[in-house]
Amino acid sequence: MDSNLVIEKEKSFIDQISEKYDYDDNIRHLLYIIIPAFIIKYGMKNESLILNTFKDIRIIKSDKQDKYVKAFFSSRPVYINGEYSTVKFMVIQNYNKISLIDLLDNLVHEFNHAVNSYREEIKITKNYVYLRTGLTYRVYKKDPISFVRKDPSYVLEEIINTKQTEEVINIIKSFDENNSNISNTIYAINSETNHKYNSNSYYLESYVCHQILENRTFINTLANLRLVGDVYNITKWFDDIMGKDGTYKELIKLLNEIYDLEYEYSERKWFKSITLGKIRRVSRKIMFIVDKFNNNVNYR
Repeated sequence: MDSNLVIEKEKSFIDQISEKYDYDDNIRHLLYIIIPAFIIKYGMKNESLILNTFKDIRIIKSDKQDKYVKAFFSSRPVYINGEYSTVKFMVIQNYNKISLIDLLDNLVHEFNHAVNSYREEIKITKNYVYLRTGLTYRVYKKDPISFVRKDPSYVLEEIINTKQTEEVINIIKSFDENNSNISNTIYAINSETNHKYNSNSYYLESYVCHQILENRTFINTLANLRLVGDVYNITKWFDDIMGKDGTYKELIKLLNEIYDLEYEYSERKWFKSITLGKIRRVSRKIMFIVDKFNNNVNYR
């Protein structure tokens, strides 16, 4: 797919939503490359899905500083005229001080969650509303609408989303620097990043799982199911490959432990080695599951 043709094709759409939401030049110029990169990654057959996602979600700039959360995508349920729908927006925090690369990474990361949550987003049961974010769900009580919990699979969702964020940004890095619409932006991005882009988000979790993320059976299956919204049977699919029920649930539990231990390590002033030892023990358990999965599939 010719990136210059895609960039030219989507420019007027980007100008329209930039005017609608009063985006500044920084965001507008990044959207000139982000939206075409999404279309190249997911294919022209998903163009409408991608454009609708960017049209439906407003980017909100904030000066709030947070040590851990630089940006977030929010989707919450509302009940209007007898139907459930969602209100969506994205917040970029510490906007006035954020670097170009962090802004790019955060926009791609959060919009990738949104693109992979667009289809089959809402599931309604007798008492609850389930909102899908990729692989995972946030659960709300119906009357009155109130948050109950989020599924523990959110850490795996973040790991896969981070990998896809890198893929989108590396597509961007390959764009033609001579294209006058994007030349300055591409030059700045390539000047500030290595030849291959690697995100700092969820670094430890991604490192521990890097072997399974290179397994094409695993990553392609989950990527396809996330995009179409068919995530109900992932547990059974994974457990069948492993030959033991409960293995997917155990992997999710261990990934959450790593996430919590990483936070504990960053907050500790003393006895960091104790937490580091726990991280190593949990990491070995994760790698054992990953190795067994890789050994049990033929297509890698």
